[in-house]
Amino acid sequence: MADIRRRKGKKGTTYQVRYPSKSTKSGYAFKTFETLKEAREFVESGKMRERAGSLENARTTVPEAIDQWLDICEKEGREGRDPVTKYTLKNYRHRAEIMKAYEWELYLQEIKAPDVIAFRSWLLQSCASRDQARKVLSSFHSVLREMTQRGLIASNVAAGISIRAESRYDEPVIIPSLGEVQALLSAADRLANAKNQQIAKAWQRYRPILYLAADSGMRPQEYLVVSGEGLKNGGIEVNRAIERPGTKLSVPKTQAGRRFIDLSPDVYDMVGTIWIITPLIIRMTSFSRPRPGTG
Repeated sequence: MADIRRRKGKKGTTYQVRYPSKSTKSGYAFKTFETLKEAREFVESGKMRERAGSLENARTTVPEAIDQWLDICEKEGREGRDPVTKYTLKNYRHRAEIMKAYEWELYLQEIKAPDVIAFRSWLLQSCASRDQARKVLSSFHSVLREMTQRGLIASNVAAGISIRAESRYDEPVIIPSLGEVQALLSAADRLANAKNQQIAKAWQRYRPILYLAADSGMRPQEYLVVSGEGLKNGGIEVNRAIERPGTKLSVPKTQAGRRFIDLSPDVYDMVGTIWIITPLIIRMTSFSRPRPGTG
């Protein structure tokens, strides 16, 4: 028998319908509505029974679901996001080949948590590294979430099944101390004022990027492509970034990545001076250099 439950969360109050379904391990499936009226209509109209029946009768192979997920990533974008970049799509396709290499004996609608655990064990034994296995399992989670949202399965049976990123064998990340950063900047100062004019001329161009990195805390893919137009009002406006693998100029990955960072007056003047000479992108990024044999 179905029931309606009131839920309170970050998105406010919603209403969750729980109804019988043979396609899930618990014997129940769930659907959430923004209003109580919509939830009641779902139960009373018979759509609940139609949905449960369609899930029980559906027959989708796991490789078919993976291919559908790839197509969504490329053309639509997952969960309302933009379509993924070419670099990300290339990685997803590689992970998809690994996922499809597993011998899936059951249809997508028949998979239970133990089947996902068996898949995880296979990944840990078959992948080149534990990190690769973790990323492939993460993409499989994404496949199941997408199929759940599109009504092909009632729930993500892989929820809670993961491969931890950290390991006791991992070396701790060593963050440079303030003294080490100051020593690096002092070395750049000495090189920029070297007696050898060729060295001095080069480091007069390179030194500002080191100071900009230390003063702003920007990511390398951001401070390497700062624009002259973004340098204003005593700071830098971050509105573009290098897209992996470093061959294309794009925008920050998230809206939060678009931000304004105040700079110290000395660094602001230093970066402004080098921009008068030539954009930093021409001097600092690998993708701006011509490929061998191209000129």
